[in-house]
Amino acid sequence: MSADSNIWFAFARSFGMLFMVLALLLLVFYFMKRFMGARGANTNRDLIRVLTVHHLSPKEKLILVNVLDETILIGVTPNQISTLKVLEKQVDVSLASQGSASENMGSGFSDLLNRTLNRSSPKSQKNGPSKNTPGKKVQDA
Repeated sequence: MSADSNIWFAFARSFGMLFMVLALLLLVFYFMKRFMGARGANTNRDLIRVLTVHHLSPKEKLILVNVLDETILIGVTPNQISTLKVLEKQVDVSLASQGSASENMGSGFSDLLNRTLNRSSPKSQKNGPSKNTPGKKVQDA
């Protein structure tokens, strides 16, 4: 009978030690994540900011990103990421978020992009929007 009880005692002692080692390991990982993650997040927080995202289709989108005080328009597809335009002036995203939420749901990004592109090319502002519609011929006067 004593051999049986010694086996169960050794079995319980082995699993107890295993449980203690696993608990200590999880505790070490928790503290590493808590202290190391906070330090890394503070250093890179302001370097890259996503200003706004406009989904063109389920897998394609336009992203306006601020990287080191430079605004970049990026096109993202399943196969590649490409820079479409680097904007010289700082873009104020708060202008796009003014007004009611229902007005900005579909047109916030496009309005912001149009304002930014019109600001960078004064030629397009002078001419105004084109009144030509596709499919109709323009007659000379």
